[in-house]
Amino acid sequence: MVSESGATGKIDYSITARPNCSLTPSQKIGVFIAIALFPLVVATGFTLAGAWLVFPFAGLELLALGVAFYVVHRHSTDYESITIAGNDLAIERRFYNNISRVVFNRYWTYVVLKKMPGGEHKLWLRSRGKQVEFGRYMDNEARQALASQLKRRIGATHHHYGEIGE
Repeated sequence: MVSESGATGKIDYSITARPNCSLTPSQKIGVFIAIALFPLVVATGFTLAGAWLVFPFAGLELLALGVAFYVVHRHSTDYESITIAGNDLAIERRFYNNISRVVFNRYWTYVVLKKMPGGEHKLWLRSRGKQVEFGRYMDNEARQALASQLKRRIGATHHHYGEIGE
């Protein structure tokens, strides 16, 4: 999911990208229970028929499913944002519990859009020897549109599209 806003107050431009989390926490629990019921019923049936070793493996399966749901839940608040205010271009990223923030001078920042093998485009913002990748939660078209938007918003005349290291 991407949200964008134009000039409001001191902020000239702001965009936030988040992962698509279509289930609420209570819906995630409901889905987990719905998925878990079938292996439990099958394992109980085999256990009652004398094949008791099926039950521990069903428990391991449910443990793995629970860990997967937990990881997805912990990353549901991840985001990336770009804020342009005055001469500053700030990139903020939240991944799990870690929040990082990098501030570049708006007029010294390069926009780098690179086509990777397989057709995927990667977007980097680069300034003074530092670079930050952006667009983890966007598809190719959104990254390309954002690169064009940033090119207009940054205001510098030296935008670079192409290979990293050129």
